[in-house]
Amino acid sequence: MFRSRPSTRRRLITGAARLAALSSAATLMPPHVRKLMAQTPKRAGSLKDIKHVVLLMQENRSFDHYFGTLSGVRGFNDPNALTLKNGKSVFYQPDPENYHSGYLLPFHLDTKTTNAQKLPSTSHAWNVQHIAWNGGRMDQWLLAHRLVDKENAPYVMGYFKREDIPFHYALADAFTICDSYHCSVLGPTGPNRLYYMTGMIDPDGTSGGPSTRLRTY
Repeated sequence: MFRSRPSTRRRLITGAARLAALSSAATLMPPHVRKLMAQTPKRAGSLKDIKHVVLLMQENRSFDHYFGTLSGVRGFNDPNALTLKNGKSVFYQPDPENYHSGYLLPFHLDTKTTNAQKLPSTSHAWNVQHIAWNGGRMDQWLLAHRLVDKENAPYVMGYFKREDIPFHYALADAFTICDSYHCSVLGPTGPNRLYYMTGMIDPDGTSGGPSTRLRTY
């Protein structure tokens, strides 16, 4: 249950600052989106009120990579984040090549001082993803990627903040965001796009699926 808290000067200033930030970010939106954002939402409604559903699919981006610092989501401040067998949070990823601490924490990719928008591509292959997953232990992210990505492996722990991708944060502020939504296949883009378009991959073609091992002529 949520409890109401008395208004304070600090809360009012914080709220005003957030509103100003949202208003500034909203100027990045196309006119028709700004028009929608300006409308007062109904307090109650039904599915009949939905007029449009927009589906956008990117590749090679995780939730935390974009929205790990967004307020109110299960990001880097998640109090229920998985605990590794060494007793540390899942964000303390073991890294045998980090001789100082033995692990690597998520780090900010600052686009104002670096060329962080031009990241090198890291592997999203089936075997790499499953090594990182490690049967659900989630403790081999760096080991898996260092095998194939070498010196670029640490980039898998990098993330952006609001000031780096203001357009995306404006969308997150204005519309519903899901913080526990995962890809259909723990693997690369191809099979996930097939799931996205058809709801299945059926690699053997036994049900007329879009992905098949059968030869075609």
